[in-house]
Amino acid sequence: MNTVRPGDLTWGRAKANNGLVVTVERSRRIAANVDDVFDVLTDPQTLAGLLPRVKKVEVLHRGASSARVATHMAVGPFVTIRSEGDVHWQHNQEVVFTSRHPVTVESRWSFVPEGKETNLRVKLTVDLAPMLGPLAAMVPADQVADVIGPDLDQVLTALARRIEGLGVSSFCQDL
Repeated sequence: MNTVRPGDLTWGRAKANNGLVVTVERSRRIAANVDDVFDVLTDPQTLAGLLPRVKKVEVLHRGASSARVATHMAVGPFVTIRSEGDVHWQHNQEVVFTSRHPVTVESRWSFVPEGKETNLRVKLTVDLAPMLGPLAAMVPADQVADVIGPDLDQVLTALARRIEGLGVSSFCQDL
């Protein structure tokens, strides 16, 4: 990763495993302390505004450091896929969302305190094989990354603007 000024985005290259699993990494400095950023990301209801293409989230069960959720993800202008998954968090360290069906997705949000700011890192891994079977090997990883990468950039930018500009409590109320 490059050294950047506060607020700049950085990104890692997309990684693929036999054309089936694609991982995209991004990071952004947010001008807020790690507690404030963590508070926003540990509310499963905020997933609809944070995970790329997730339009709706239902909380099926919530515990002290985890939740079972159902997400509704747009895969095109007229198609939405419902997927159940789990959200787990470690206080001020990371939030991880995983889903196994119909698409295996892991979204890992890590928090690195940097003085009064937070370096928020996200790593999104998608396995196309469960949904596409052998056809997943024919899908170019760079094309998948070209869809995921800009989504993550947009999410991180919107998150930073909302937290920095409105404050955490306003951000949560707006979702």
